[in-house]
Order: sequence, then C-alpha cells, then structure tokens
Amino acid sequence: MKVLHVIHLVIEFTYSFLIKFDVWASSKAKLEQYVLKYKKANTSTEEKFAIVTGANSGVGFETSKALALAGFRVIMACRSRESTEEAISKLELETGLKTFEFIQLDLSSFKSIDVFVDQYKKSHNKLHLLVNNAGIAFCPYTKTKDGIEMQFGTNHLGHFKLTNDLLDLIKASERARIVVVSSLANYHGTFDKSLILEESKYNKANNYGISKLCNIMFSNELSKRLAGTGVTVNSLHPGAVNTNMVKNYPGSLVNILSLLKLLILIDPIAGSLTSIKVALDPELEGVTGKFFMHEEEATQLSEALDEKKCKELWDFSEELIIKHST
Repeated sequence: MKVLHVIHLVIEFTYSFLIKFDVWASSKAKLEQYVLKYKKANTSTEEKFAIVTGANSGVGFETSKALALAGFRVIMACRSRESTEEAISKLELETGLKTFEFIQLDLSSFKSIDVFVDQYKKSHNKLHLLVNNAGIAFCPYTKTKDGIEMQFGTNHLGHFKLTNDLLDLIKASERARIVVVSSLANYHGTFDKSLILEESKYNKANNYGISKLCNIMFSNELSKRLAGTGVTVNSLHPGAVNTNMVKNYPGSLVNILSLLKLLILIDPIAGSLTSIKVALDPELEGVTGKFFMHEEEATQLSEALDEKKCKELWDFSEELIIKHST
C-alpha cells in the first residue's frame, strides 16, 4: 500500500475515533447547527426541492432528515418502495414533517433513470439541491442492466446521467447545489478505460476506487461547465461510516471491520455531517469544484484535477450511455 494511503487511513480512523466519542460537539448537535445556520440565512418562503439518492438508510437517511428540517421538500430516490416507505414513516415521526416523497430509481438502469426524471419533471419545475449519495461497494464482478461494470455503472455513470438529465431544472433554480458523495477510496483509484471495460482486469476493491475517483472527476468537470450559472458542484468523503455497504467488503476486511466497527466506525449521523455542510452551509455559497472530508476542504489527487483526463472521462461516459442505451 502506498505511503499516502496509509497516512490517509491513519488520519481517517483517528478522526472516526475522536468524533465517535464526542471529543468535539456531538454529531446531532452539529447537524442541528447546520440546519439552524441555513434557516437563518434563507428566509425566503419559496418551496425548495431536494433529491437524495439512496435516501432510505444510512447517510442518505440522515441527510434527508436534515434537509427536511432545513425546509426542503425531499424526494427520496431509491430502488425499494417498501423500505423507502418505511423510512418515510420513521422520518415523519422523528421530524413531525410531511415533506418526504418517494420516486423509484435504480441507478444501474438507464430506463429507470429516464422514468424517474420524467416523473419528477411532471410534478416539479425546479430542483434546488441534488445529493448524489447512493452507491455500492466491493461487489463481485457483475454488470448493470445495460451491460456496464456494476460499480462504475452505478456509482458514477448512473449519477452522471441522472444529473445531466436534471440540469435544465437545476439551472432554472436560484443558487442551486449539486453534492456528489465519493469516498476516501478515490485515493486508490485511477481512470483507465481498460480496467472498466475488461472483466479480466476487474478487482472489486480497485474498481470501487476507480468509481469513487470518477465521482470527483465528474464533479470537477461539471463545476467548470456550469461556471456562471449560479449552480455549484462539490464532492466529498463522508467518513468511515457503519452502514450496510460493509457487507460487500473483501472477506478479510469484513472480519476486521466486524471487530473494529463498534469502536471506530462512525454512525450515519456523523457520516452525514459533511454532506449536510456542503449542501446547506451559507459560507459555501459560490464555492465549487472542491472536495471535502471531515467537514473541511481536502486535498485532491492530481488526476482528479487534470482537466484533460476529466474531459476524457466525460466523453467516455457519454459514449457508453449512447452505446448501451436501448
């Protein structure tokens, strides 16, 4: 493992340990502070809309709760109607709000994305906030419904298509934000088409890192394309969060995490704080093309900042969508 990766892991687990034991303010208190700070700075009575992918559990669930408390109507974009309706019932009970809405979305299917976008546009003409939160990790080699490697196809390409298909509504909304949830694993990734296209080169850990690096490269390229529109785009690492994504980790890592998660892995509330800050913080108004972790701006890989490579990824993504659309 590269020295840089070891350093980042040490920093990550140190941070997780400290935040877990409330060395700083409690995670719940910090969440409430972000919500209050946003509400004080935004007194408009205009109804605002937010979409959160993967909103029915984990970080997405807590992010959805915070956004609703901040005054957004939250569209929970998830695959399972049953689990999302259960999540909405819980959110309504916890918040006392009836501002949650379910629209089915499977990011591994272009057809599902098309149906979602069409359904959203039939009932909404603006979108003030898009949180690309959903993701899968470390799964065995499989393909999306459109024939693309699953981790890249879901984590990056599904969100790439969803975001671009919603851009007209996003640009029509004043001071809109796009938030892209990546991972610390991006530091282990590199954009190489052959690693995405060739099954023989597939490695579930490496390809997860590739998909998370592509999240950041997409965010950076989109931020440039939206310059001057009032729309900002930023990416982030949520932290080492104890969620159901751990189930697909490599076998040896699952055993280690099972022993350590109670002591080290942070809960979804703590894991949602960076997403919530990037989505709501008035001090980040106009800030775009940045990467955040631990609620602060963080260093990006040089590859993520390489404009030529980011443009190459964008073109490659468009080509795959055209080629695999049915």
